[in-house]
Amino acid sequence: MTAIVLVLTALAVALTLGLLAREDPGYVLISRFPYEIEVSLALFLAGLAVGLVAVYFLIRILFRIFRAPGDLHHWQARRRHAQADRATLTGYARLIEGEWEEAEIALNEGLGRGSTPLLQYLGAAYAAQQRGDFEARDRYLVTAREEDPDHLEAIEITRARLLERAGQIDEARGVLEQLHEQGVRHRAVQRMLLGLMRTQHDWPALELLLKRDRDLRALPRAELDMLRQEIQVQRLVKADDSGSAWTKLTRRQRKDPVLQAAHARALINSGDGAAAEQFLRRCIVRQWDSELVRLYGHAHSQQLGEQLRRAEQWEQGHQEDPDLLMTLARLHLANRDRDKARDHLLKAVRLGGSREEYLELGLLLESMGESDKALQCYRRGLQSAESKDAPQLLRESATAQGELIPLPSAEQRP
Repeated sequence: MTAIVLVLTALAVALTLGLLAREDPGYVLISRFPYEIEVSLALFLAGLAVGLVAVYFLIRILFRIFRAPGDLHHWQARRRHAQADRATLTGYARLIEGEWEEAEIALNEGLGRGSTPLLQYLGAAYAAQQRGDFEARDRYLVTAREEDPDHLEAIEITRARLLERAGQIDEARGVLEQLHEQGVRHRAVQRMLLGLMRTQHDWPALELLLKRDRDLRALPRAELDMLRQEIQVQRLVKADDSGSAWTKLTRRQRKDPVLQAAHARALINSGDGAAAEQFLRRCIVRQWDSELVRLYGHAHSQQLGEQLRRAEQWEQGHQEDPDLLMTLARLHLANRDRDKARDHLLKAVRLGGSREEYLELGLLLESMGESDKALQCYRRGLQSAESKDAPQLLRESATAQGELIPLPSAEQRP
């Protein structure tokens, strides 16, 4: 573009001089013994302009020749850069397709080059892990840390995720704990660390971490509260003295139905059914909760008739509550009244029975010698939870075969 401008400028100058020379051409005399050169002024200036343009192009050509090796090197670098980027795209396409070996080969073609070397290393590490080559995975990750220390946190988070997916839970937790100690407060790090502690059932370590609220501000409050609740549940369930563990809770915690249910289960598992019955009765009277109502059927006191009478009183206000019907069925069964237990179980499953309810009804029917009907209950309990289409298919089957339990319609399901 510059050369074109210079040529046009030279032509314009020559044309201007030609027009001026028509009136007074003037002359230029160059004398050097024994020679003398005399030319018109316009011709001299035109020649001078052409000469300057020629000198300019000559200098540019020489400069290009001098810079040719460097330009060739830069062109080769850009070419390798573009090839590495294409190899990265190809490698990630193979990763998406699940072709791990091809993906790793493609990513290795441009490894360490291109505009996204970090993605190349991480993608190759993932492909190596999917092939089961953990040594190659670790080698890629180590190289990534050395080549790109500015993104060390992202590399370590990826490393922890890969270790977790490979079942190396202890190693993954170690990586995350190290990041946490270094002050990394990313939500991903915190959530993964809490999740691994929960997977390992390391409740003391999890509780200790949750006590430092400032370190976990990146996580939603509801999520942290749920983890604290789970810790308290585990403490109640595993405590040698459930009563002592219960009294250590705050007043607000003792009003939580989830913790109440955990304490009731601990009492039932320890064989103290009377204490469990009294505790559940007080909680249910204060606040109706389906899980507490179900547990009431497992807490058998010595005065079973009185317990059954209380449950029947609750039925007046909760006539179609499947949880209460299950509890009544269990209590009638404990009281050796199988007919009433059967009636309540039938009513419960007709209202939209769960797999547990179908199983209990099947066991009851089988103990009463009704094996065919028990088999129907077992089949219903299994199939109704397998497919969204199963309820409609089973309803049609029940109509055709005259089964014991008609499936509930959509309006009947709670």
